[in-house]
Amino acid sequence: MQSEAYKLTGFTAVAAAMGFLLRWLQNLRILDEETGLAVQGAGISVIVVLVFIAVAAAIGVMAWRLERFDAPLEPAEALGGVSFLAKAVYMLPALLFFLAGFVQLLTANAEHYAETQITMHRICGCAFLLAGAASAFFAGNHDRPEKTGVLRAAMGALLLAAALWLITEYKSAATDPVIWRFAPEVLAICAALMAYYYVAGYYFTVPAPRASVFFCYLAAFLCVVSAVDEHPLAETISYLAAAAQLFAWGYRIVVNLKPAGALTSPGTEPTAEE
Repeated sequence: MQSEAYKLTGFTAVAAAMGFLLRWLQNLRILDEETGLAVQGAGISVIVVLVFIAVAAAIGVMAWRLERFDAPLEPAEALGGVSFLAKAVYMLPALLFFLAGFVQLLTANAEHYAETQITMHRICGCAFLLAGAASAFFAGNHDRPEKTGVLRAAMGALLLAAALWLITEYKSAATDPVIWRFAPEVLAICAALMAYYYVAGYYFTVPAPRASVFFCYLAAFLCVVSAVDEHPLAETISYLAAAAQLFAWGYRIVVNLKPAGALTSPGTEPTAEE
């Protein structure tokens, strides 16, 4: 279903570019010069919220409409890509996560963070390295059914890394009175965590194709938007890594859909998702 994959990926990419620009404009305009606090009811903030809602709704509708196709439920078939390009695209996020982890560990010192946050950011750096290792293993073995057991561990490692990243992000921003400075980033990591959860379901015999597609594309959109925010270089790289990974996963799940009736046992959503 290449046409559907192109539609979803193209729409999300364009929406992400627009959201990136709007978020950049919002960061320039929402702070009051005298108080340093966000201006209540700023027009640009209302536009950003409306765009977020509209994009989420549009992705949701497009993901829901995929029910007219049959979805492979085996992970090797749903996420498989045998071409060199597919494997290279899967490997890119691993390299970016490794880079983010090394940068984070090198900069987790008193020069860049408060004394109380150094340990937390070092843990986050280790989490990025863990995500890189898990992503690299996934890139090399995602189409090998005999590796399912180890792939389960890799997906669990990605979930753990995302959870540690979320905790670090929230703890770092908890004392910031300007919620707009960190709210989109927290939403992005939460959406990425949900995407990892649903994609991991393929390896734990509870696949949810439409939910996986929805959260992969929504999280990719939010991660691109969050990359424009002012934060350490390591976090910028990590948002780009997550966006690249989730775009790739969403695309592969959609492109591997089959016309209705093409599978001997048509794929259906598990009851847990309904």
